[in-house]
Amino acid sequence: PALDRRVAATGRGMSQPSALRAILLPSYPWNPYQRLLAAAVTEAGVEASAVHEWSTRAPLLGAWLKAGRPDVIHIHWIHEFLGGSKGRPTARNARWFDWQLRALKKAGVRLVWTVHNIKGHAAKGDDPNDALAHRHIIEHADAIILHCEYARDALSETYQVGAEAQARMHVLPHGSYVRQYDVDLEQAAARRALGLEQAGTVFAFVGSIRGYKNVGELLDAFMRVDELGSDDRLLIAGRPYPPKFGRQLEKLALEDRRIVLQLERLPEEELSRTLRAADAVVLPFRDILTSGSAILALSHGRPVIAPAMGCLPGTLPADATFLYDPDGEDALVAAMRAAVTADLAAMGERARAYAETIDWGPIAEQTAALYRGD
Repeated sequence: PALDRRVAATGRGMSQPSALRAILLPSYPWNPYQRLLAAAVTEAGVEASAVHEWSTRAPLLGAWLKAGRPDVIHIHWIHEFLGGSKGRPTARNARWFDWQLRALKKAGVRLVWTVHNIKGHAAKGDDPNDALAHRHIIEHADAIILHCEYARDALSETYQVGAEAQARMHVLPHGSYVRQYDVDLEQAAARRALGLEQAGTVFAFVGSIRGYKNVGELLDAFMRVDELGSDDRLLIAGRPYPPKFGRQLEKLALEDRRIVLQLERLPEEELSRTLRAADAVVLPFRDILTSGSAILALSHGRPVIAPAMGCLPGTLPADATFLYDPDGEDALVAAMRAAVTADLAAMGERARAYAETIDWGPIAEQTAALYRGD
């Protein structure tokens, strides 16, 4: 009831600021995506900030009130507002999510949603509560941002989106990380720092280690690439969720001393060092729509090995990637074999050149226009 009164009282007896204000959430300290977008949107004329903290009781409403009732809420990964990433959402989670969206709309807040996943990663099959939550945000969002045409089609088909909601969908690219990290660190220096001075070809996986990211298969594939020798390496860098994944990887790594594990979240400097030490980045996902990890690798001038899924075939440069059939037998092994014999340095140059083209400036201009309702 108290929260209802606070929402209902919005604007009463208060002078409204002339500049449009927006908050982006959820935002994570280890992922600069929202920070980069917010900074660029601010330069485009809309005061925007990324929100790193939210209450468990009423995350969307609480963040809005704490931020001083901004005009726009830009929502990204919705699982944080459906009970978090530890399990599947309940019917109560979905209803409470819907109530908050309705309350914000009633208060005159403009809602924008960027679709990073078609379904929650914890959702099993046709999870009715996860699907219900997605239908709620499709219904209430004033603008829906997707990173490729495939995502637009997949969202429309999965949730039977009508023409009115489709008209609120907008395809904008995922910006690069070229200006966020030390993407020009010399490979030799990076390898020295990691004790890899004598290494040959180095493959790397960087990012949180979760079930759908399929890192166990990557270790198995690496060990089956006959073209790799004793000096070649596989770097796995990231925090496992849940921790049991880390224990499983440690057991697998005992079978091959060429596998180097860094089972923790890396600070930005070490993250860049790991990527620049590598020759190619492998992302063996079983489930993916868009991939910030792929853009991160390209920004560091590293070619990417990934499944031909989701937005990847339509958004990653063909001359800087090895895309493989995720259902093909030994397809990941074949892609890594192809990489061993390729000119990875030249592909890396093309990767970096592509990353330079997806600058946040034009993306922010279009995003700011959606915030304003233009």
